[in-house]
Amino acid sequence: MNQQTQESLDAARVANVCHAIIKNAFDVIKVVDLQARTMFVSSSVERVLGYEPREIVGTNPLDFVHPDDLDHALQAIETVKQTGGVYRAGAIRARHKDGSWHTMEVVLQNLVDNVDVRGIVMNYRDVTDRLDTERQLRYLEERYEKAFRSSPDSITISYVDTGEFLEVNDGFERITGYSRTDAVGKTSLQLGLWKDVEVRKHMIDILVRDGHVRDMFIEFVVRGGAVRSCLVSAELIRLGGHPCLLGVTRDITDRVIADEKLRQTTEQLRQEHQELLRKNIALNEILGHIDEDKEQYRHEICSNIDNLLRPTLRKLQQDGRLSRRDVDILVQGLDEVTGKHIDEYRNNVAKLTPREMDILDMIRTGRSSKQIADSLGLSSQTVHKHRQSIRRKLQLDHREINLAAYLRTQ
Repeated sequence: MNQQTQESLDAARVANVCHAIIKNAFDVIKVVDLQARTMFVSSSVERVLGYEPREIVGTNPLDFVHPDDLDHALQAIETVKQTGGVYRAGAIRARHKDGSWHTMEVVLQNLVDNVDVRGIVMNYRDVTDRLDTERQLRYLEERYEKAFRSSPDSITISYVDTGEFLEVNDGFERITGYSRTDAVGKTSLQLGLWKDVEVRKHMIDILVRDGHVRDMFIEFVVRGGAVRSCLVSAELIRLGGHPCLLGVTRDITDRVIADEKLRQTTEQLRQEHQELLRKNIALNEILGHIDEDKEQYRHEICSNIDNLLRPTLRKLQQDGRLSRRDVDILVQGLDEVTGKHIDEYRNNVAKLTPREMDILDMIRTGRSSKQIADSLGLSSQTVHKHRQSIRRKLQLDHREINLAAYLRTQ
């Protein structure tokens, strides 16, 4: 094979390689003449903008530019015409075949003097997704930045090994009293925040083992020396290759104080309740002894009356010194004194009707039959019949016994 044939083969191979590269390139390559007419466009234009190359050749590239970016694109072309060399036009929106707008990052190069090109070469790459992602990231960063700054809880980022603060929020200052300037670049130990240094070691051990800590109760010493009760949650993160602690601290001092006061009040009430129960037991015992003493005294009185007075009354009646009527009255009086009929009275009261109970209560207070009749809307004759029924059920057969006086003694 002679040298000329070898050179021809090499040139063909190079052309094939260049064609393959251009065909499969991610960027779109376009050549435009000085009249802004497209002379060549790579086949990648179909993948990027949806057009077949034959639809682009012969068109003006400005026909595909977004109206708001048209002045910028025109200025870029004029600049590269006049100055030559390479010009980075930046982001320009181009119309996709489906009507949507895609953002292109455009680089222009003036190769008009190159005999093989004789035009302006445009390289443009679709950066729509990248810019959308960047916008979303900026939006999220702004949101998280606002959340970080405005959170009422303390949020800190610090190195795990040293405890040096890299960043703190306003909540940190409100809780600890130390400003961002005071904290960043210093360690929590240097600020003296830990009431018990061993607690930090324990927290770090859990963090390294599990990757996180949830609602761990820790007491911190804030500026001025006061101790605050806090709940700490933390995550293990990496920044610049260094293990860091993202910590969120909530001050629960007021809640702890309130809980302690509630506990003390509950304990006090419990003790008072126990004391009241003891007093009630003692009172019941005392009342029981009193009842026993009363019953004993009553028994002694009844025994004395039965052994002394009642035989005397019977003898006086037998001797004719007292009439039967007088004896019955005296016996009735003795029964009232000794309480002989108390239990019998209670049992008899249970036999009364509700209406008779109402009338009995009014008689006990000294109200007359007429007053009772007016109060209950009854006739005096009806009240009289109720009084007779009450006397009968209470077994008060003697007319000489005053019902009102008798009821007041019971």
